[in-house]
Amino acid sequence: MAQPDSQYDPPSTMGPGTSYFRAEALSIRTIGVEEHIMFPQLMSRIPKDSHAAAIMKSMMSNSSVTYSKSRTTNGGEQRIKNMDEGGVAMQILSSVGLPNCTHLGDTDPKGAVELAREINDELKKVVDSNPTRFKAFAELPMHDPEASVAKLHRCVKEMGFVGAMLSGTIGGSAKFLDGPEFDPILSAFEELDVPLYLHPAIPPKAVWDKYYAIDDKPDLSAAFGLAGWGWHNEVAIHVIRLAISGTLDKHRKLKIIVGYQGEMMPMMMQRFDTRFPEKEFGFERSVGEMLRSQVWIAVSGMFSLPPTQAAIATWGVDRVLFAADYPFQNTQRVPEYLKALGDVVAPSDLRKICQTNAEALLKFKV
Repeated sequence: MAQPDSQYDPPSTMGPGTSYFRAEALSIRTIGVEEHIMFPQLMSRIPKDSHAAAIMKSMMSNSSVTYSKSRTTNGGEQRIKNMDEGGVAMQILSSVGLPNCTHLGDTDPKGAVELAREINDELKKVVDSNPTRFKAFAELPMHDPEASVAKLHRCVKEMGFVGAMLSGTIGGSAKFLDGPEFDPILSAFEELDVPLYLHPAIPPKAVWDKYYAIDDKPDLSAAFGLAGWGWHNEVAIHVIRLAISGTLDKHRKLKIIVGYQGEMMPMMMQRFDTRFPEKEFGFERSVGEMLRSQVWIAVSGMFSLPPTQAAIATWGVDRVLFAADYPFQNTQRVPEYLKALGDVVAPSDLRKICQTNAEALLKFKV
């Protein structure tokens, strides 16, 4: 964690907790679990006239992602410099999944499997270039569960990856992972004891057209359907489906990470437990218990205390992880946020959020 010039630097913003770190927190080694990188030479294989590619173009025109534009492809000095500025000791890298290999799977299933392999090879190169600062989540061709099992085994056992990330539903199919065809890959996550990170992505075209498309305003539609609202809602739907369909009970050792302060689910916990009574629906556990037992929440660059406090209050501090969502958020904001968080949680809890929860889940020491 970045150390202040003095113990009582002037606050950078009005409000509590922005002026200093408590002494016990100064040795924390912050791990960011959702930090992205793009490989344009590979992602160019996804047809440029596809729904996902068109929406991605509109998204990248938003002024909120200006910081990212020179940083998405950088795995070297620029990234390390920004990590040092934010006091981030390690990043868990993942491919920018908007779109991802499953979108190619809609038209070229075999090509999508090969694309996943090449993305993982590129991720491995970046990790190997600086192994004390980087680890990685695998890209999996989830449209092909059998191939995904093989890819996950290779990435974890041979390449040292610490899990995998799925962005959105399965390509343009709108499939969630509660279907029986995905039991083999979910079982593989259990067998290897690594987490599956469910990250947002571009909603399928049919959903987009009905819910998010605003006539003649593609950039506004992209803001609404993606980071402004829509994709957070989709991840929440995915996780709730895994719970109420019985998938989490079938795969009790499955570990899931979601980002963005819990994808709006912490505020709904009371609703989950009252509207899905176990006896009425035949659940073995309450929805809340399923989520708290098997789902971890990452901050993902939403540097605001109220949603973090809601996540801690509903999930418990042992299930909360730090993530900067680099390069889509400025890492220079990290120390300010952690100073503020350190004023409302104990130093031992701040260490859990920033470091030791991730170390325990991902099974390494930084």
